[in-house]
Amino acid sequence: MKRSDGFLARLGRLSGLIIAAQLAITACAGPGETLQEGAVENAFTESLNDVYFINAGEGWIVGNSGTLLHTRNGGASWFSEPSGTTQDLRAIRFVDANTGWAVGDGGTILQTINSGLGWMRQASGTSNRLNGVFFQKNDANVGWVVGDNGTILHTPNGGFSWVTQIGSGNRHLRDVFFRDGDHGWIVGDDGLIFYTNSGTRGALWISQLSGTTRSLNAVNGAGNAVWVVGDGGVFLKTTNEGVSWLRGPQTTATGILTDIKFYGAGFGWVAGEDGIILQTTNGGMFWLARPTRTGAILRSVYFINDKTGWAVGDNGTILYTVDGGMFWVRQFKR
Repeated sequence: MKRSDGFLARLGRLSGLIIAAQLAITACAGPGETLQEGAVENAFTESLNDVYFINAGEGWIVGNSGTLLHTRNGGASWFSEPSGTTQDLRAIRFVDANTGWAVGDGGTILQTINSGLGWMRQASGTSNRLNGVFFQKNDANVGWVVGDNGTILHTPNGGFSWVTQIGSGNRHLRDVFFRDGDHGWIVGDDGLIFYTNSGTRGALWISQLSGTTRSLNAVNGAGNAVWVVGDGGVFLKTTNEGVSWLRGPQTTATGILTDIKFYGAGFGWVAGEDGIILQTTNGGMFWLARPTRTGAILRSVYFINDKTGWAVGDNGTILYTVDGGMFWVRQFKR
């Protein structure tokens, strides 16, 4: 009996040492490690709709039910911040470390001018769902927001006032992108592409022929090329301001593609359903699927350089990479 008690005592001490070692390792976990996974993996399941990073350390995520997540350490820890709304938030963008906007359902436009310490509601003049927002970096005055039922809003004064611009029809608009201060595109349902140039700067949006009736979900650019992705694995590209849109290269993606982002002229990433991430390192000549180990719909992707990036999506999914997207690991909200 004494021999058995001694064995159990030694076993208890050994278990204690193992647990202590695990805790010490967890405390040292970096931005992309998943050692906390068992404790928090199922604690947060809101759908996350957009991610934006100001620099390598500080980033923001928006999602359903007014979700607003913030990190100052590259995602090693994500914390909830009060957004002041319970509406689903669809998109977020910052122009500098202090000033940013988030948009979402019910015509919601939120602005911060103090690095997210507080978010103020701006009057949008609409109750439509707002899906996309765009401001040029380092220009806190001129911006656009797009949404359902053909909504196009423009501000020349940082959102003090938002005015309606005219496109055509009442189809849902999904995203807006400006290559520079003059040339911009909007994409949406039924293959819709709108274009504005230096002569109008959004006072007039002209319809362009996309060659598809699929829903187009995201638009972004690199160099003189502008890219669009959408449902059914649709890839479109133009190098002539949209005079002609050509189908992109064949990829393995056949489902819904939700987002596309470029860093520089060569590096780009696409996110979509079933956890898909596509990567190019040659300006879009070839796109390769990268394993993410998730089946969640990924709704947004963002890179701060050609190596470091994040992707977010349904069920509280936050993914992180430091090798350009070859390998992705989970991050979690605390």
